[in-house]
Amino acid sequence: MPAIITSNIIFIFDDKRRYIIDLSELVNVFPHIEKDKNAKIYLIEIRNERGKLVKRFKPFKGLELKTAECWNGQKWIPCLDLPEDVASCFNIGKGYRVTIALIAYDGRPFLPLEIKCVGYDSERVAEYFSKIEADLISLSLEQRILNEAVSHLWDAYSRLEENDVEGARTSVRNSLEVLRKELVPKIKVIEESEDFPQRIDRLIRELAGFVHYGGPHPGPAPRTTTEMIISVTIELIRYFAKAIENKVMSFEESG
Repeated sequence: MPAIITSNIIFIFDDKRRYIIDLSELVNVFPHIEKDKNAKIYLIEIRNERGKLVKRFKPFKGLELKTAECWNGQKWIPCLDLPEDVASCFNIGKGYRVTIALIAYDGRPFLPLEIKCVGYDSERVAEYFSKIEADLISLSLEQRILNEAVSHLWDAYSRLEENDVEGARTSVRNSLEVLRKELVPKIKVIEESEDFPQRIDRLIRELAGFVHYGGPHPGPAPRTTTEMIISVTIELIRYFAKAIENKVMSFEESG
């Protein structure tokens, strides 16, 4: 469950000038978080020192930062280092508040398949998530192939937000092709019939048929149909992840 947290931006002037994202509230819930680790986050929302909304990102903005520990004048606090160029790029200043999602920590997914809101403010922000956003942000997974398929779906959603429907359809097809060509041939199932991979292959081909080029688009409208196929593909990926986690399916991943 990626952790959603709303946190203060603090400006530190010790060995170097830097902004930090205070992680004290997060570490109270997840005390295993240490300094000097890589963290992948999504930047979701920025508010200024008066609480006024500066920017709500659609889609969320991905960043890779380092965990750290800083002296705030009273005590050492766990934090994320936010380089000045990143703060400048997003117009983030001292006293601002950001809502972030911690997706991966120390090279591993941070509790995948659910969303954990830490604190009331993060719960408030999460209420604004679309269903696709909430579903995609929960899919930070261990398997490279599944993560690659999810990344294409994020791109599809981003393109839909920019009204690039055809670009979104291309990205959905790419996601389905990753599943069909890289995952399906390698899966082994325990509690299903031997032809299960073939049936999954046919299902994926049918889904891809809804977002192919050429001729009239199946469904009520290209955008509506594309959103539907994104949602169905999300559920298919979630099914694979849970089946692997529950050891009713396995596959040998190379590379």
